[in-house]
Amino acid sequence: MRRTRLLAPTAAVALAVTAALLPGTAPAAPGPAADRQDDPYGTLWNIVPPGSRGNISVSQLPGVLLGGGTTAIDGKNAPPNYADQLEMYDHLTTTPPADLTRADLDNLYKRADFEPEQVTSTETPKDGVKIERDQFGVPYITGKTYPDTMYGAGYAAIQDRMFLMDVLRHTGAARMAEFVGDTPADVAMDQEQLRTAFYTPEEAAAQVQKVAKRYGAEGRRLVRGVDGYIAGMNAAQDALCPGGLPVGPDCPAEYTALLKNPTPWTRADVVYVASLVGGIFGKGGGAEADNATYLQLLEHRFGDKIAHGVYRDLREKLDAGSPTTGSTGVAYGGGRALGVGRPGVALPDLHGPTAPGTGHVVARATPGASRAVPEPEGLPKQVVRQLGKVRLSFQHSGMSNAVLVSGDHSTTGHPLTVFGPQTGYYNPQLLVEQVLKGPGVYARGVSFAGTNLVVQLGRGKDYAWSATSASNDLVDTVAERLCNHDGSKPTVDSTSYLVGGRCVPMRHDLHVEHTTPNVTAPGLPKTYTFDVWRTRHGIVQERTTVGGKPVALVLQRSTYGHEVDSVLGFARFNNPSYVHDADSFMHAASAIDFTFNWFYTDSRDIAFYTSSLLPVRAKGTAFDFPRWGDKKYDWKGYVGFGGHAHQVDPPSGYLVSWNNRQTPRWSAPDDIWGWGPVHRSQALSKRVAKALRGNRRIPIEDLVGVMSGAATQDSRARYLLPSLLKVIGHSKELAPATDLLRSWLRSGAARVDRDRDGAYAHQAAIDLFDTWYQHGDDSLAYDVMRGKLGPLVTQVPQILDDHPRQGVGSVWLDVPWYGWVQKELRARLGEHVATPFRYRYCGSGTLASCRKVLRASLAKAVDAALSAQGVSDVTDLSYDKTQDDIVSQTAGVVGVRPIDWQNRPTFQQVVEFLRHR
Repeated sequence: MRRTRLLAPTAAVALAVTAALLPGTAPAAPGPAADRQDDPYGTLWNIVPPGSRGNISVSQLPGVLLGGGTTAIDGKNAPPNYADQLEMYDHLTTTPPADLTRADLDNLYKRADFEPEQVTSTETPKDGVKIERDQFGVPYITGKTYPDTMYGAGYAAIQDRMFLMDVLRHTGAARMAEFVGDTPADVAMDQEQLRTAFYTPEEAAAQVQKVAKRYGAEGRRLVRGVDGYIAGMNAAQDALCPGGLPVGPDCPAEYTALLKNPTPWTRADVVYVASLVGGIFGKGGGAEADNATYLQLLEHRFGDKIAHGVYRDLREKLDAGSPTTGSTGVAYGGGRALGVGRPGVALPDLHGPTAPGTGHVVARATPGASRAVPEPEGLPKQVVRQLGKVRLSFQHSGMSNAVLVSGDHSTTGHPLTVFGPQTGYYNPQLLVEQVLKGPGVYARGVSFAGTNLVVQLGRGKDYAWSATSASNDLVDTVAERLCNHDGSKPTVDSTSYLVGGRCVPMRHDLHVEHTTPNVTAPGLPKTYTFDVWRTRHGIVQERTTVGGKPVALVLQRSTYGHEVDSVLGFARFNNPSYVHDADSFMHAASAIDFTFNWFYTDSRDIAFYTSSLLPVRAKGTAFDFPRWGDKKYDWKGYVGFGGHAHQVDPPSGYLVSWNNRQTPRWSAPDDIWGWGPVHRSQALSKRVAKALRGNRRIPIEDLVGVMSGAATQDSRARYLLPSLLKVIGHSKELAPATDLLRSWLRSGAARVDRDRDGAYAHQAAIDLFDTWYQHGDDSLAYDVMRGKLGPLVTQVPQILDDHPRQGVGSVWLDVPWYGWVQKELRARLGEHVATPFRYRYCGSGTLASCRKVLRASLAKAVDAALSAQGVSDVTDLSYDKTQDDIVSQTAGVVGVRPIDWQNRPTFQQVVEFLRHR
């Protein structure tokens, strides 16, 4: 799932005096183990760190602090099931992938059955609803009616994620600064959300009723489920925080610290959470303005003809060498065409005047009578320090992956699957696990907290499913022609636009936030007033000019105003009467508007289907660049079922996805330039192909090993070093460095510390390669491409690298430089390139000149690495592997420890079905 960053702080801690007076809570001992009731259809495992339970109450906080500070140590200071799955998750990479056994799976994952192995608690929050919990804290919810089942889902979710869910609904409503505190990051977060998915409360609530209208009886049933879900959430909040006050011993501690009272949930709140999820994880495209800027920079340097060729080279819109998930001929995205000269294309002027759009602060008031909140007295220093660093970054991460093998290649004769989504690492986790059993719903798995009236990813009775972000192009940049009602000449400050020759005003709303100081954001209270401008196409981002004429740049997203519609597809996934085979699953997935690759497995088939509300673009427009807002260039409907990438039981015998291209004719969306000959999905596909070589049949543990091996591979090094070392050739001066790199490459180019001795194997090579690749403007990637691009080499609107050092786990995603370097070097070596560049980029275009560039580049990197560590021999270089650690973002005062880096889904399922209904 792709990565965009929206920064926002969360809250912190209960008052120290209150906490000190309350006793700690010891973990409850599990009940007697019941005889395992084997699943009648097969064996499934899953994992979702850090744990199922995520609330820290006022009464629990002292025990946490006394037992281990602000870091939860499961079994010692943390409440039961707060961090128990984190240790299992981290332990996977201590075992070499080839050594994994079936017995290991029970220690690395938990069983994902429909009945609890051990029942540790049972409650009935209302007649018709029963909630059991197993030894991992997973709630098993049974409802007499469909609304009863949804009531239980809402009730259990609040028990597990109350404060986090409050954070999510306020984030979706662009009210984080109002809820958790006035900081620059909070305000920026709210501004970004206004530009992405602004709705008034009335508009948000109306979305729920629109579902009923769009889907008839199914929609009306879902509305009843939504209302049951909300009732369950509100009942649980009242139980934890009686009277809506943060004074009960079971109330999450953060409310007391923030001086906030929990408020009832509404339909609008559910939509706000859905809009946050859909606006981050379920979209693609929208980078047309950045593309237009770089194209024009190229035109100014090279002239139109060469510039357009260079742009096509770099764009890799339909690269024949890029790995794909499916092998069908389904196409989308406009092919390789540039289309810059088409009449519907509107390129914003490079240096034109600008005016703000949505999110602009038009007023800021600070009442003078209020005083700042002092630092809380008596609060332990460790807690105060934690308060200052608590931040939550909502990321559209891209670590989701899927590996499915058909029954023809498994030892069981039935499909094997290892798959899961990546939503980042949080404490508590954004995903909440549950088991739902009631009329029309029988499913186990995870959902985003606050939208868990359905299981979004998981399993049904005899089938399982998961997703990876497809990043399909759902978002366009539209240039609305500005005008003035009085007929005067428009400027970039104008607030009306042309629709069919008429000058109509933009819709204008004022978003007002009242912030108050607290211990996380001391200061004065403020009132912010933000502009929100909308046209018939969507939310205005900014105003500028095209060809000297003033325009408003608007992002049109096909799912805007319809974020909750996709719940129908998820409800169908959960319904065993609807999904009974691969075909029925794909039709269920077609009701999901968000852009995901859906994967399905049962005891007979494997399949995938790419969901999206895919617009049909008008003639005269181009996928890569902004279009005019004239009616003749509006979307002409949406792609039907058969136009979506899909496949059942491919001839290869397997399906692999790691956010790569869907089919050979599926063009990369305008915001992705990295679907080229180097993609991290090859770390999976090449391992699967090797495992199945010679018609070999593999067991489920071998497929887990395929995933685990890919999870620690440095894909940059694995797929760039062969060409880099060939071009450099033999150099006595560089031999110590090249020997070091060559040895790491032969070992598989992994970044892993299996024995947990504190150091990576081949750490000297890792440090050297990192330095070489990340060497500022002297990065090896820049050096390879600078010969042609010159100063524009550093202005490409794409990231240079995606490194574990970010601490988020997911890496190596959609970086075009990896493919460009490999493609250019292979061409200079005279090797086959599936879609070769039109121009030569390295040095003067000859192998000799390129070799000279690379040798100089590596020599500089060696000097830089040696100098940085004060050593004289490259073999003495070291690397602090903790730089790569996965650091869970903490939504409160109690966090969890960092874990070793691995490139792996957040929630992961291991599936082995043997029978079918």
